[in-house]
Order: sequence, then C-alpha cells, then structure tokens
Amino acid sequence: MMDIRVHTERLEIAPLVLDEIEALLAEDGVRLRELTGVLFPRPAAPPPYMTDPLPAVRERLRIRPAEAPWWNWLMFERETKRAVGSVSFGGPADESGGVLIGYAIYEQFEGHGYATEGVKAMIGWAFQQTGVKQVSTLAPVWNTPALRVAENAGMRPVASNEDDDVGEVLVYAVSAPASVGSA
Repeated sequence: MMDIRVHTERLEIAPLVLDEIEALLAEDGVRLRELTGVLFPRPAAPPPYMTDPLPAVRERLRIRPAEAPWWNWLMFERETKRAVGSVSFGGPADESGGVLIGYAIYEQFEGHGYATEGVKAMIGWAFQQTGVKQVSTLAPVWNTPALRVAENAGMRPVASNEDDDVGEVLVYAVSAPASVGSA
C-alpha cells in the first residue's frame, strides 16, 4: 500500500496500488495479506460492484502509477485489520474541479455505518487536494442504502439521469467548503 492513509474512528483507508489490484483480481488472499497486511473475506474477491471496473483501473495504473489515490481505496477495520470494502474515485479532478466517488461494502459488513464513515472521510481527503471543488456520486433511485449513504455523507441530489442498465439514477454532490480554498 502507498504511505497515504486516511483514519476514522473505526477505519483505516489506503489506496490500492497496481500489485494489490492484481492480487485482488486474481483472488489471491495470501498475496493480498502479504501486500496490505489486511484480512480479506474468503474467497478473496473485490467487494460487490468493483469487479468490473478494476481491470480498467489496473491498466490505468500501469501507465500512471502515481494516480493510485484517485482510484480504489481499501477500507479496513483499525482494530482487526479486516477488509470491509472499498471507496473509489473515478480518476483525478476534471477541468471544473469535480471528482466522482463510489463505494462497495462486503456483505457481512453492510448496515454498520462503514460506508458513510468511509465516504465522509474520503470527501474530506478529496477537498484537501489541489483543484477539487465538488465531489459527486451516482445512485439508482431504488438503491435506498446508497441514497442514505450519500445524504449522511453530506451530499444532496442535484440531478437525475437515465441509465440503460439500472433505470433512473440520482446525482448527489457536495461542494468544497469556502474555507478549504481548493482552487
């Protein structure tokens, strides 16, 4: 893992680098433990909804390894070192200062507030980065837990879109506090 860490009351959150993503895609729990020091559920696999984008992230990191903090972050319990899920950005900030954030939690850790805790922490991290002015997320209207996480993390609905696979999707966003000065 990179030396960058974000800490919350219960979680440590660290960006996944190329070797760790490769081990995760290979479902190699032993290698993941060696690389991260974290215990993954068995069988070792990416959290739900993260399997599909990870190969593209892996290719991106092969070209630009320094961008690791702008992709997938591993969330794990501080005390037990058990992996609880992932918070992910959709890459570095765009020209308007916007970044996209998403998350996925392993099933056995759902409903314990880890997603909200992790997303709040990573929104705070993002606003400390140069040029980040807004963090947004997408959530299908039928995914009540995702909507609740966005709201509990301080985001508000700003738009809706139609997605061919999941139907109506709400766009939630939060702007950088004026005191942050991320210009």
